[in-house]
Amino acid sequence: MSGFIVAAFASLLVQQQAEPHPSTLSLYQAPAIRPFEPPSDFGRETAQGDGDAEAHRRPLEAPVSVDRYARSYEFTPSDSEAAYEQGVASAEIRVDQTAGPLDGVWQVSDEAGRPLFSMVISDRGAVVEGGWRGPDGSGAATVEGLTLTLEALGVLTLQAHGGGWRGTLTGAGRPGTVTVSRPG
Repeated sequence: MSGFIVAAFASLLVQQQAEPHPSTLSLYQAPAIRPFEPPSDFGRETAQGDGDAEAHRRPLEAPVSVDRYARSYEFTPSDSEAAYEQGVASAEIRVDQTAGPLDGVWQVSDEAGRPLFSMVISDRGAVVEGGWRGPDGSGAATVEGLTLTLEALGVLTLQAHGGGWRGTLTGAGRPGTVTVSRPG
């Protein structure tokens, strides 16, 4: 009996090696636009003009009423804090500019608006792929144009509609027309 189990396990391994998973067909590549990376001395340098001066307000010794504040509840950010915030905002803008129309998280619903499953699509250029998950399971999603092949679920063909997409889901026992929108 154990010989049968070993043979069955070996045949499963051979079958898995013969049919690679669609989402593992390409090797990892570093992003074209790197996220903000602060310099090695970040946070340790003294801001210009702050040499011997008090860098922060002294701690509160008693409650302060709102009327006592002239403009802001916080002290002015240091040069390094402002540079960090600007770098993060700039990196986010650059990443958003490279995103394709399908990039992000999506909710797929039937014609009555009932959620069927959710998808995450990475639309960053040449290779567009992702995955889906719902009550019926989960799997990979491969994309060619506006046609998504959802592993173990079917094929979803999309058309732009308002702020999202409308499409046709074909597969065994699946509803025909669906809407694809950002989750609320």
